[in-house]
Amino acid sequence: METELLLSLLLPWFPIVLAVGVGGRLLGRNHGIAMGILCALFWIVLVQASVGVAIWAYSWNVMTIVAGAVAIVAMGGWAGEMCLDSDGVRLGGPRGTAETTRGEDETSNEAVTQLSRAIDQFNDWLEEHRTDANPWARFDELIRSILYEGFKATQVTSYRLIGEDEELIRLRDVGTSIDVEPLSARRGIIGHVLTTGRAYLAGDRTQGELVDELAGESADPIAWCFGVRQGPRRLGVTVVGQLGVPPHRYRPLLRHTEQLINQMWCTLLEATRNREAIESDPISGLPVRSAFLHTAQLSLRESYKQGEPVAVAVIALEGLRKLSDSGRWEAADELVRAVGSRIRQKVRLDDRVGRFDESRLVVLLRRVDSELATLIVNQMMTRITLLCGDPGRWRADIKVRCGVAGSGTGQPDLCALLCEDHRRRRRARAR
Repeated sequence: METELLLSLLLPWFPIVLAVGVGGRLLGRNHGIAMGILCALFWIVLVQASVGVAIWAYSWNVMTIVAGAVAIVAMGGWAGEMCLDSDGVRLGGPRGTAETTRGEDETSNEAVTQLSRAIDQFNDWLEEHRTDANPWARFDELIRSILYEGFKATQVTSYRLIGEDEELIRLRDVGTSIDVEPLSARRGIIGHVLTTGRAYLAGDRTQGELVDELAGESADPIAWCFGVRQGPRRLGVTVVGQLGVPPHRYRPLLRHTEQLINQMWCTLLEATRNREAIESDPISGLPVRSAFLHTAQLSLRESYKQGEPVAVAVIALEGLRKLSDSGRWEAADELVRAVGSRIRQKVRLDDRVGRFDESRLVVLLRRVDSELATLIVNQMMTRITLLCGDPGRWRADIKVRCGVAGSGTGQPDLCALLCEDHRRRRRARAR
């Protein structure tokens, strides 16, 4: 009798436990427990139907039934726990697939929202600053803002690749008169990113241990570093010290943001090139008159606002028309190009230079009084006179005259300074 009772209890119990284990594996912990409860009740009803109500007459039988039911429920919960990975993400099964899909949809929606906001922000920014004489410092601020709003990124520094020596200059220092020490583009994790074109993200196991060691050699912590390219040409790099979000979760959005900033950088570069092409004289390489007057007015206004003196010099190449009238246009262009080059070598980054007309070039010198401006222009004139006074090269008598006018203690406008220069140059010619 006891053997028959034992068989009645165990024979249906084993397949039910196995079924609950498989179901819990597919459904997850909570659904696995619910399935275990239902299967435990089914097992109890099945045993009672096969043995009868007499099974409840003995306490040992009741304890055995209770233990078997608890084991069935525990199997459902344990099997459900086994379908979670180390990060708590459900593996396989319909429910796991649904949760993963929902998580991917939420991340995708967040990425679309952030990228759309960044694009609108850049469009508004470009419309406002595309005509700035030096937009790169403000573009550096825009990159910082986008990365902080999207990822709570801090310690963000962007560099621009300058010259053939592969030196990096911070964006906020490009086009300024600040004397900064350039950074090598061939060393450390920055050099690796620029050379290979592959971004670095701390914690990304696909990069390899050597790359992590290279990043660890940096004096400052680096959480994210990506380069900027225009086709095969390297333009610069952005370095992020700290990220306020888990990189493994935001990895796709980080990659999309890299591409977006790369496109913004290239767009700004093309906008500045187009403006320079329109506003620059193709022969001398200096701004044309309208562009010079615009930038010079802005510089003059800024200097007066800061209480700085300014000086304006007008350099005239007299006799240049003789070269053109005799059909020697190439020689005339070569002379203007050489003079423009010598002037650019002498002025500072925040000074303004332009070609006013066919034979006159104009220089706006900031933070100099009339005496200092005269010394600077005399040195400039010495080099230009030596260049133009070579009869064997130009086969023409080219005279160089110059007038210098300073703002003094007042704040004359640009037109007044240019007119004063013209009067002084005319008096010099009369003498």
